[in-house]
Formats: sequence, structure tokens, C-alpha cells
Amino acid sequence: MKNAKWWAQPSAPEGASPGEGIRKQLGRPNLDPLQVLVREAAQNTWDARLSAPEVGFDVALAEPGPSGLQPWKDLLLPAFGDDTSLGLAAVLDDPATVLMTISDRGTGGLGGPLRGDRVYHGSADFVGLVRDIGRTSHRAHSGGTYGFGKGVLFTTSTAGTILVRTRCRWQDRIQTRLISVALGDSFDHQERRYTGRHWWGRIATDGIPDPLLDGEADAVADALGLPARAADELGTDIVIVGARLGSSANPEADEPEQPRTVEEAARFIGSAMLWELWPIMIDTPHDSTRMRCRVSVGGEALSLPEADRVARLQPFVRAYRSAHTDGSPVRSRTPAVDLGRFAVEAFMTPVRPHWTDIAAPTDGPMHHCALMRQAGLVVQYRPGPQLSDSDVSYGAVFRTNVGVDDSFAAAEPPTHDAWVPKNMEDATARKLVRSALRTIDNRMREYAGAEPERAAAAGVQPALGALSNRFASLMPAGTGSGAGQRPPRPGGRPAGPSADSLVRILTPPQLVEMDEEFLVVTDITAAFASRPIRVTATASVALDNGSETEPPAGAASPHVVCFQTLDTAETRSGAVLTLTSEDPRDWRVVVRPIDGAATRVRFSAEYTQAEAH
Repeated sequence: MKNAKWWAQPSAPEGASPGEGIRKQLGRPNLDPLQVLVREAAQNTWDARLSAPEVGFDVALAEPGPSGLQPWKDLLLPAFGDDTSLGLAAVLDDPATVLMTISDRGTGGLGGPLRGDRVYHGSADFVGLVRDIGRTSHRAHSGGTYGFGKGVLFTTSTAGTILVRTRCRWQDRIQTRLISVALGDSFDHQERRYTGRHWWGRIATDGIPDPLLDGEADAVADALGLPARAADELGTDIVIVGARLGSSANPEADEPEQPRTVEEAARFIGSAMLWELWPIMIDTPHDSTRMRCRVSVGGEALSLPEADRVARLQPFVRAYRSAHTDGSPVRSRTPAVDLGRFAVEAFMTPVRPHWTDIAAPTDGPMHHCALMRQAGLVVQYRPGPQLSDSDVSYGAVFRTNVGVDDSFAAAEPPTHDAWVPKNMEDATARKLVRSALRTIDNRMREYAGAEPERAAAAGVQPALGALSNRFASLMPAGTGSGAGQRPPRPGGRPAGPSADSLVRILTPPQLVEMDEEFLVVTDITAAFASRPIRVTATASVALDNGSETEPPAGAASPHVVCFQTLDTAETRSGAVLTLTSEDPRDWRVVVRPIDGAATRVRFSAEYTQAEAH
């Protein structure tokens, strides 16, 4: 493309930060690099959201092969100098190169001026991502603080290279911008020292590249295969060139590391979305916007469940929701400040692993508190003591109050994955964070010391196993003993079946997987009768001491989905089945349970004058 090329930043006479030093500012997080990437990219998306009910966050993986990489080679090669800083040519020549595209929808894009030396009193988001390093966010209750975390975009690339296409509103009109940015090692070229920072774009009169704009940017985006956007749709797409997918090995197990396939990486990213972003993915009365997440491989989307349908996340979701209404306050004594709210929920440890848990903080029983600030992003799963019964887990939530949110933000490292009070300069803020962490730890110890009186089987369990001794897990109740007949009346005429024997259970309730979700099914048979009969199924939560049929206001509850004939030839929706003498007698009742709770199914039957439906 004419007058568009790479430009490398020369080291200034007074010195400059080398690329390798900038990468080190990210630190060494305890999390998987892809997990850090999801957290940082989603945080940028969330901070850029508009006042809409939904914001989209998509991650797309692709292996375009030689033909798909050719437009990238035509655009971005040759690199600056001999390419020793980036190795971009080698990456684009590799047929196994992976492109990872991170896209947001329902955001304002990267607006503001194009250059970092322009004085601007609004949100300079373009400069913050493309030009500056370590720029602090000034948005109220945003997830970002330091701006170093975006370095993970470059460290995820084997060439340290990303391409950014953004559409924003600038100077009273919509503008599209496209530029490529790279972060490599410092290097020497033709007797001059360079920092290792590179930009590709249209070279301005001062020799520094600016982004391609509007129609020219759109044409290049289309040629590269970037996601399509409507002409007036704002938002940003970031392509990581030569994405590192990491290893599928369990770091806690003695297993050799195996490079992740794109499919394995997609599942891990999907799991990370659920575990890191669930507070902003679920519907709650107090949050007006939610995040919709999507991950795909080669254009095929991974089926990502709703966060509140993931069994091991259920206690955290319930605790989060109850923290706003029934949570206990966490306060510091000196100074006397309300720091936030805490809630905890118990549940049965799922027996069967699921791919949605691969990014969970532990493979074993959960015993953690999800720490979060007002932004709603999980900062850390802080571990507490395990319960003595490994079949039982618990999940807690602590969310800061508005007035102290900045104090907790100051306790976070660049990757925002912990609260580290010892690194804080402000003594009062340091005391507040220490007080909160101490109180959270004490409450988890108290909770673990008082074993929960009840817990519920996780919804993904395929069998009762060890749980049957503790819980009324999948129990039929209130059914007749059989389809017998009453003694004949005088004259020998049969009276027909009694109302309490119109229905009986053929097979007890069991948990099965149907259409990628787990459902409770029970097979029943209805007695033959000359009059229509009505069978009613009732699903409820089973507890140690009975059945809870009326859940708390706003709480989820199991419900009857439908009745099906055993050969599935006929399905009738709802919890009531009305039968005439001509209808089949054997039916399967399908119940959708709630995750984290055992389900009890009851049946009743009566004669009716209603027609079958």
C-alpha cells in the first residue's frame, strides 16, 4: 500500500523504555496467559461500554493457512530493518500460524486524538491503547488502573504484533481507524539504537505513522477478513498475529506439557470467560448492562452455557445475588468505614468434571471467596479452609462499596488479579484493604468450622453415589402404589381404578444429558380408565428434612418441562397431562433442575371431565 509501512521508535538521547522492559511490567501472574488475556481484553470492553442493555465480547480463533495469510504478508511485510526485533516474516510464512481476533460490540470504540502529544480533556482511548504505556484509567469504577495490562496482547503474539481496527465517534462524525502495533526487543540498526516499539500505518509528514482512516481502513479490514460491521456500528477489533495458545498440561500435576490445539484453546477461553466474567454476564435487578461472550474456531461458535447454569459457579452466583439483599456488611473499626458486603453458599461438589471448569481456581472442592470491585470483574478467588467433608463445597463473594473502591483498586498489581496491601503507599487505604481481607478470611474460617447443615447435589452429577446417604437427591413422592382395581360392586361390575392408584412410577428419577443440558427424567404409567384422567407433576428442591416447594422471591426453582411418550413420538408441554382412554399409558416426565440443588419429583392424579390435550 502506497506510503504505508512500518516505523520503529528510535531511542531518545535521554533514554527510553525498551520493549523487553515494558513486557516485564506485566509481571508474572499466577494465572494462565490466556486467562490474563481474557481478563484484560474483557476489562477494556467493559470500560468502553455504552448505555445499552448488552455489550458483546467475542474471541475468534482461526488457522487461515498460506492462502489466508497472504493478504497479511502483502500488507505488513517487509518489517522494519532486518526484522530481528519481531520475526514477523517467519510467523506469516508459517502455515500453522493462528490469528486471534478479539472484538467488542455495544462500545464506543477507541476515540480521542490520534497522537499522544495532543492536549485533550476527554477520553483518549486510542492513544491509551496504541501510543501510551501505563496510562491510568480515570473512569469511575472502571476495571483498569495502570494500563500495563494491555501488554498481554503483545506477549500473546509470537511476533509481538497486533492489528487494531476501531470505529468511533470523533469530532461529531463516525470515523474508522486501522493501525498495526508491535512490541519487540530493543535492537540496533544502521548505527542507531531502537526501543523495540513499532507502528505500521500511513507515514505523516513528520515521519510517524498514523492509522488508515474511513474507506481506506474499511477496505483493508475487508481484505484481511476482519469481522463485518454495519457502517454506523462502533466498536473495536484487535487481531493478535501468531497467537500463543499455551499448554494443556495441568501445572499442579506431573504431566508433560502439550501445546493446545485451537479447539482446546477455545474451550479454555470459554471457561475463562465464565469464571472471570460471570458477575457481568448474569441478569441481576441492580445491573442494567450485561456482557454477552462468544468464542469460535474457524467461524464455528462454541456452545457456551449461561454462567448461572454452570454447576460449580452456582454458589458464587447465588452468593452474589444475595449479597445485595441479605449479605452481611464488612466494616473496618479504625477508621469506621463500611467496606463492602459478604455472602456465602454451600453446594455439593460435582462428581463429574466438565470442560467449563478447566479455568476454575481448583480441580477439587471449592472453598473460595470471589473478590470484586464495583466494576463487577472477578479480581481473585481467595481460598479459605476446606470443609471436612470433601463432598461439600462452598463459594463466597465479597464486593467493595462505592466509597472505598479506589482504595482497593490501588492494591491491585498491573494484572488486577489480587489485592496486595503491602504494596500500597497510602497508609489509610492499606489499613482498609487489610481489614477487609482479614474479615473475609475469618468469616470463611467460621463457616468452615460450622459444617453446613444442608447442601445440594450439583446439577451435572450423573449418579447419586456417595450423595445418597446424605440427601434425598432424586426422589419420587406422593404417588399411588399401583394401577390396581377396587373390589367389585354388588352385581359384579368393576368400579375402575381408585384416584390414588391412577399413576405409578416405572423407573425412578434419574439425571440424563439431553440436548447439551442435564435434565431429570422419570418414567410413569397411567391406569386405563373410561373417564379422562389428569396427571400433575410437581418438581421441588429436596432437602435433608423435607421438600422446599416455595423458593425465595427471585430464586430459581426446578420446573417440569414436558411429558413425552417413551418412544418420543409425542410431546406435551407443561406439568399437567390429561389422558383419555385412547391415549398411550406410558410417559416420560422431563424436569429441568436448578444447578446446585437436588430435585424431588411428585405426582398426583385425578379424574376429570376435561378433554385430553
